[in-house]
Parts: sequence; C-alpha cells; structure tokens
Amino acid sequence: MKKILTAAVFSAAAIAFAASGPELLKDKASFENTDLFEPPEVFADRAANVALLRDYEANPAAYKSSQLLPIAVCYLSFNDLPKAKTAFETFLTAKPNNVRALRTLGTISLLMKDVNSSIEYYKKAIAAGDEKSVVFLGSAYIMSGKAAEIEKYLPTLKKLAKENLEAFNVAFIYAGRDKEKLDEQLAKELLASADPRKLLESATPDGMSTVLRLYLATRKIWDSRMAIVPARSAALAEAWALAMEMYKNILADRPNDPLALRGMSVVAFRTGDIMGAADYIMRAYNNGEKAAAMDGVELFLLSKDFDVWKKFSKLAADMKPTVQVRAGLVQYAAGRDDCSDMFYFAALGENSELLYKDEAVSKLLEEGAKKYGRDKRSSEVLKKLAEAKPAAKPAK
Repeated sequence: MKKILTAAVFSAAAIAFAASGPELLKDKASFENTDLFEPPEVFADRAANVALLRDYEANPAAYKSSQLLPIAVCYLSFNDLPKAKTAFETFLTAKPNNVRALRTLGTISLLMKDVNSSIEYYKKAIAAGDEKSVVFLGSAYIMSGKAAEIEKYLPTLKKLAKENLEAFNVAFIYAGRDKEKLDEQLAKELLASADPRKLLESATPDGMSTVLRLYLATRKIWDSRMAIVPARSAALAEAWALAMEMYKNILADRPNDPLALRGMSVVAFRTGDIMGAADYIMRAYNNGEKAAAMDGVELFLLSKDFDVWKKFSKLAADMKPTVQVRAGLVQYAAGRDDCSDMFYFAALGENSELLYKDEAVSKLLEEGAKKYGRDKRSSEVLKKLAEAKPAAKPAK
C-alpha cells in the first residue's frame, strides 16, 4: 500500500536528517576514508554541499587527489556532470581501483552520451570486484546496440537476476537479442529461477516500467508466480484495468498468494472498493503475510474509513508503524472523541520519540493527551512532552 506522507503535521525531512552525517563535509582530514561517505545522508544538507564546493573552488590545490571523492559526489548532487566527472577522474589517479568512482564514472559517461567510455569504466569496476557493474555494463551494451557482448557476462548476470530486477531485465532483453526469435530457453530459465518478492524489493521505477514492457511482449511464457512482478508495475503505472486483469488471473491460479493479494488490494482501493481492499489485505495477513497489517493501517489513513481501522486495529501486535504513519494517526485521533486506543497506539512505542520533537505534532499530542486524559497512558505522553521541551532560557 502506498506510504502515507503526513507533511501537513510532520516535518519528516527535518527530523530524518538531524543526524551528524553532513558534518563530515567539514572534516577534510576524513576525506580519504571514503567508506565514511557511503551513506547518502552525508550529502543530504544542501548548504553543507555548497559550503564544501565553495571552499574547494576557492583553493583546489588545498585538496589532495585522494580527497576528492566527497567533492565529486557534491557536484553530482547538483547534477554538474562535467565537474563531477573531472573530480572523480582526478580521484582515480590516487585510488585507481575505487569501485564507487569507477561505477559512477560509468554512469556519468552514459548520461553524457559517451557510451564507449561508460563501457570501459564498468569493465574496470568489474575487474576491481564489483559484480553489480555487470548489470550497468549490460545496459550500456544494449543502449549501444551491442547486446551480443553480454554473453561473456551472462553467468554473473543470471546469478544476480534471481533477486535483482535490473539484472533480470538486462538478461531478459539479452534473451530477445534476435528480434526475429526469442531465446525462449534462456527466458524461461530466468523466469523459473527468479524470486518475485526479491525482484520487487530491488525494483526501481525504470526497472518496473521495463519489466511490464517485457511481459506484454512475451506474456505467453510467464507463469502466475512471476506475473506478480509486472502486475505490480501495471498498478504503479495506474493502468488499473490491466492490473486488475492480471491480478485476477494470478489469483485464479494462486488464490492465497500474499503478494498478489496485497497487490490486488491497491487496485481495489484505487478503483473505489475500499472494503474490498481491506478484505484482500486481511486475506494476505491470514496467509502468513504479517507485514500486511500495516497495509490495513495505511488504507485507513488514505480512506479515513473508520471501519477499516476497526478491522485492523486488533492486529497491533504485528504492526511496526513508521513515524509518518504514527503522525497521521495522531492527527486523526486528536480531532475526534472516540479514538483513545488509536491515539495511544500512535503516540507510544517504537519510533514514537521523533513525534515529540516536531512542533506541530507535539501540539496534537498535548491536545490528545488532555482529551483522553482519563486513560492512564496520558501521563506517559505528557511526561514525554515535558522531556522534549527545550529548557527555558534564564532571565537576563
């Protein structure tokens, strides 16, 4: 079910990046330890990126070649491909086998229409031990009309294609390298060995749109187990008629498949059948998909149908709500007089601490704790609110 964003009451971005990651961009002495700069949150603060680039451009000679990876990533965050490319290339003179730099240069070259350079960078990344670059190399070969070159990398590609949708797509496209005839044996091998759940977990928007096109061109060889992947893609593309047709066919063959049931719940909701969506979610839960309990809560937040909440609130033990979902429930419960259990479920528990650090949500928490003050849990909420308030400044 689509994740709920309660931006009106919860400044998630401000809280999510409250960590000290961007502070690393001020510590030039750490720049050679490139592992520190793997987390994306390091580059989440635009102002920190600007400050670093301003300092670098004022005196480039103050930075050693081995310190330029963070500089290159900052340029990339502003989509300045030429400067990012130059910084990565200079960095490689000091660290020629750095996989991240090699792979990123491959992608930058591809974006700059330099396919040949892209291919060479990906090959170097593979030689340095980066299996994932096989997928990118395969894409570059396909884009340059050299799909036949993929053959030498096919064993690695097939291994990755079991769990990675991009790898699956590249291998499947290779199976269709002869426009006159599909390599059906390879295509069926890929379908039989892939794990649809893993493919969906690894999916990107581009990967999902590609797999749907591949399915529509070769649907006769797709079984109901693997059709779940393009069915999800059809739903993401809001091709509701197609998605409904696909999910109905899948469920006719696999009536208890939890992935298909969860997918069908999205289609049911988006086509106006709220309680039908709730029933599909409950069926998925009853067939072992405990994570579907949260689908029910998110369906409630999308629909504001209280019957949906009543249906799923009894599954609270299997729920791990995100802070955004908690904020949405607090907002709803604080505006009513009959939702004390919902309010305290949202206000207390794992991930709830962040709610108390947001000014708008803390006001709702205070309102709800007073409204449902007869509940003994209100004292815990009020205690957390008091602890979260900044200390008063001493009088001058």
